[in-house]
Amino acid sequence: MTIQKLFCKIMLRSFVLILGLISVTELSANPEFVYSASSLESSVTAPQGGGNVKMTGRVLDETKAGVPGATVIVKGSTRGVITGNDGTFSIDVKPTDVIEISYLGYETQSIPVGTKTNIVTELVRKVSELEAVTVVAYGKQRKESIIGAINTIDAGELEVASGSLSSNLAGKLAGIVVMQRTGEPGSSAEFWIRGQSTFGAKTTPLVLVDGIERDMDFVDADDIATFSILKDATATALYGVRGANGIILITTKRGTEMTAPQIRVKAEFGITQPVQLPKLANASQWIDYYNELYRDSGSTEMPISDYARQMYLSGRDPDLYPNVDWVNTIFKDLAMTGRVHASVTGGSPKIRYYVSASYYTEGGMFNVADNDRYNAQMNFNKYSFRSNIDIDITKSTQLGLSLSTQYTTKNAPCTTTNDLYAYTMYVTPVATPTVFSNGMLAIPQESGSVNPYNMLNNTGYRRYNTMVAQSLLSLTQDFSDIITPGLKANVKFAWDAQNATLLERAMSPVTYYATGRDENGELMLTAANPNGSNYMRLATSDSSGTTAINFEGSLIYERLFAEDHRVSGMFLYSVRSKSKNRPVNYIDAYPTKNMGIAGRFTYAFRDKYFAEFNFGYNGSENFAPGKRYGFFPSYAVGYMISNEKFWEPLRDKVNILKIRASYGKIGNDEIGGSRRFAYNTTMNTNAGGFTFGDLGQTNLPGYSTGEYGNPDVAWEEATKADVGIELGLFNKIKIQADYFYEKREGIFIQRESTPSVVGTKTAQWVNLGRMKNQGFDMSLEFDHSFNKDFSISARGNFTYNRNKKLYDDKPDQIWKYQNLAGFANNQQFGLIAEGLFESEEDIANWPKQDFGTVRPGDIKYRDLDRSGFVDQNDVTKVGKSPYPEWTYSLGAAFNYRGFDFSFLLQGIAGASFNLLDNAVQTRAFVDNGNVYPIARGAWAYYPEQGIDTRATATYPRLTTQSNENNYQLSSFWVKSRNFMRVRNIEVGYNFRHHAKFRAAGISNFRIYLNVTNPFTVSKLMSDYDLDPELLSYRYPVLKSYNIGVSLTF
Repeated sequence: MTIQKLFCKIMLRSFVLILGLISVTELSANPEFVYSASSLESSVTAPQGGGNVKMTGRVLDETKAGVPGATVIVKGSTRGVITGNDGTFSIDVKPTDVIEISYLGYETQSIPVGTKTNIVTELVRKVSELEAVTVVAYGKQRKESIIGAINTIDAGELEVASGSLSSNLAGKLAGIVVMQRTGEPGSSAEFWIRGQSTFGAKTTPLVLVDGIERDMDFVDADDIATFSILKDATATALYGVRGANGIILITTKRGTEMTAPQIRVKAEFGITQPVQLPKLANASQWIDYYNELYRDSGSTEMPISDYARQMYLSGRDPDLYPNVDWVNTIFKDLAMTGRVHASVTGGSPKIRYYVSASYYTEGGMFNVADNDRYNAQMNFNKYSFRSNIDIDITKSTQLGLSLSTQYTTKNAPCTTTNDLYAYTMYVTPVATPTVFSNGMLAIPQESGSVNPYNMLNNTGYRRYNTMVAQSLLSLTQDFSDIITPGLKANVKFAWDAQNATLLERAMSPVTYYATGRDENGELMLTAANPNGSNYMRLATSDSSGTTAINFEGSLIYERLFAEDHRVSGMFLYSVRSKSKNRPVNYIDAYPTKNMGIAGRFTYAFRDKYFAEFNFGYNGSENFAPGKRYGFFPSYAVGYMISNEKFWEPLRDKVNILKIRASYGKIGNDEIGGSRRFAYNTTMNTNAGGFTFGDLGQTNLPGYSTGEYGNPDVAWEEATKADVGIELGLFNKIKIQADYFYEKREGIFIQRESTPSVVGTKTAQWVNLGRMKNQGFDMSLEFDHSFNKDFSISARGNFTYNRNKKLYDDKPDQIWKYQNLAGFANNQQFGLIAEGLFESEEDIANWPKQDFGTVRPGDIKYRDLDRSGFVDQNDVTKVGKSPYPEWTYSLGAAFNYRGFDFSFLLQGIAGASFNLLDNAVQTRAFVDNGNVYPIARGAWAYYPEQGIDTRATATYPRLTTQSNENNYQLSSFWVKSRNFMRVRNIEVGYNFRHHAKFRAAGISNFRIYLNVTNPFTVSKLMSDYDLDPELLSYRYPVLKSYNIGVSLTF
């Protein structure tokens, strides 16, 4: 609690200091009146004639602030001056001169002198290359000419405190579906583009960083320049075998020509807390429930007497009568997090550079006890370094060199976090003390029981280390002056290495349970595992790693003919090889290779009519000779209606109207099947053998066919179609909407319909699976400046997708509702619950349930096949898939003078959660009533005690015995995972407009407060205290509160 109080004091004082600084700065700022750039006027008339006069003036940026360091020069001469800290200047000129005003990042302005002797001019910011073009497959295209389904996001929106980039994607882009499996420090999220389109081995998109296949979580968000997702066939066909699941393109920041290096430092400090932890029954509640269970069984003597109850609740003898709040014992109230990022950007006309370094740390939520021997606390640390350099060897030859390295460390208890979470829910509050008062380790007396405190503090620790080194060398040659205008060539070579190590040191100390006290009042302890030891052994020491080599060579051509015909083309050759540093078998020792060529041709007529053809021709060693290469084409057309002359009267209202469509085929060579070279038949060298000899017998194993080879094994192929519209309204609103359809064929599955009479011992792997996925996604953007002080930008994203298995080779079921084909991938199946049995008469009048003994208060199920029995033939679709059909988000940013405020809401719908996720949770929910929301609503009828919840019960009866009937997966336990969550709220203030900071050379100085995941609306959370974002019971998702500063000079 001391740390919490100290942190609260620091936060309060920092906030007061910030407010004071803002107030003082505002009061000390000198108000100035400025002239609009559109109404430049001379305040003094220049004398007529050709003599020199002194011109004065001031240069402003788009925020009306003075621009220091701008260049003011007389055109065609070397006479010039530099503006002062407030943007003012004075220069000798002639009435016939023209002055040019320039500043980095702004358009150069030319102003004839004439009779003007005093001017105020407002510079116009340049439209950067990143704003004028969009990064696409193997290059860039003008935004106007893009007719593929591509979405981009401002890289600044990804700069949220997190150990992994993937966990920041939720709600940021239309078409991305993100699910978090765990909230552990440094954990990644799962993500798909337009949902899951296959039930094969590879379902996630290809991620390319600077054109090379890499893990996005090794990229620091502050180093990102562009972030795009490619969704349809036109956008992804060039990647052939790797593009079937969509593509994420990330480019990192590069250097810019500057008069002086730009240094940026960003630092954050904050605290994290669990968004939601389960609410368990306390000792008083649990004892009452437990005694009721024995009344229900007919016992006349309660297992916990009134005396024992008072002892448990009084705390007078915690060794024999423990009372433990396991959630507060295992989990802390808060943990610390922080990050620092520093970068230097600069360059000359010949050399440009971007160099950065960062550090991120996040503490775990486990409440680990002090330990002098080792550290079992969960924590994550990440160190990153990046250097991007561009060199103009000649005016037409450019060399690029990029180097980056990342190092991560993660410490954790030796027990898995999933087990810790599960047993924290399961163990009752009176089962065992954490530790006996004499220091001996405690455990419940029942066989197979555990003590979560021991699992956390007395089993050892694990340490994971990952080291990544990445390099990229590129050479670009412009042949415009040598061969023909618009022709360029590029060669790119990348070498990446990754190594991961795991060190696990474990121990199994002696644990005890108490049987009472002796005549002297001393505890009588019995060892549960007398052979245990405090010796810490080396349980695991393992390492793994990969080395990847990529080579690409491309030829690019782009040219405009006769002002009407814009033509571009690209041809590319690529080869990739990836090797395991520590193969575990002879197959792993072979590097994984693929190679191919790709091409793109685009044509635009008067920037109104567009056509595009892409293809990928790729080879993969996964397939048999003669079947290793595949051709994957795509076609697209587009029509920019708003560029037509007849549209001019509407252009002030509808400034953009584009329609587009695409169709194509994409491949996937990562087909899985647990076999790499599936076309080869394998041998089983350890089959059933024979024993030879009467004396001194020798047993020799036999040889048999292992996996049957499939000489026709081939690509998994995706056929994609997309129709989209782009709409711009009033130069403020942008709408992009797409309908998509995809059919996946050739999914690699194991035969399941082969009759047993065939006599095969192993089912063959074949390309027979089929699946479809369709839906639509939409993004809406609003951006408007009301005046120089106030602006608003907002963005909404929406994605709907529904997939369906078309064929999985499973035998056709007698009852068609039990076929998995025809339903969504990962659809949950179970019994349909019809409520709870109210009485023995109710049971007698209901079809017999074939799941053990049934009593009043148990779940009753629908006899779907009307056989008179409820059994596995009545299992059918219940709820939905765990993965959402609908994802949506809404975010907005408000800027007023130096203040800014932003928020992001994100949610999902059309997904289900199974409360009986695993055996431990099943017992916690169904048996002993540890989970308070369920215990509170459990069915109970004890008329002697005046207890009757039959009319209000929402859950079945509790029991001390295994209840097979209530364990069945059914609609009773499958609940909605729908939720809406406030992902982020941020408020900040920027001092960059204040003269004192500009005079000190500080171009940006922002202080901000940020909170992530502060609020969630979810029935799963309100009814069961479970976080709906997690796919199962795991380490909780966290919310964080951060204070940060960003400084540029």
